[in-house]
Amino acid sequence: MTDVPGFDYEAILQTCPVVLGMTENSPETVFSRLFDALVSAGRLSSDLCEKARAAVNAREAAGCTALANGIAIPHGYMDEVESPIAAIGINPQGVDCASIDGQPTRIFILLLNHLGSRDHIRFLAAVNRRLILSEVREGLLMAQSREEVLRLLAG
Repeated sequence: MTDVPGFDYEAILQTCPVVLGMTENSPETVFSRLFDALVSAGRLSSDLCEKARAAVNAREAAGCTALANGIAIPHGYMDEVESPIAAIGINPQGVDCASIDGQPTRIFILLLNHLGSRDHIRFLAAVNRRLILSEVREGLLMAQSREEVLRLLAG
């Protein structure tokens, strides 16, 4: 999906834990569940979890990462993260995240990356090319498996 040498969008996707059917009712509880998924999947060590939460919370304090069309991409930067790691959450009911269009946020992609790397920009661009399509967003909301979510996001 991208032609940048050394960057592999699909490889990042394949390592993502996916949480379907989320029922959390606040951005903080959604983020917490996604951090727990990263730790459970072995993508983030438990001793770095609080630092990762603080990094994402700092970015959120600087400006909400809830976009239009029910999408949020909360992200943060940590020296301990060598390459992008992400977790995907689907909350069919939606959460008020103060999105730019005022609509509930249903699709969450939590992203952590090394501060000096540009790979998070490449990842965000690649995932946005998929999420801009209404059929992809609708498919994610109806997805029944991790594989289905990853297939939809991979294209």
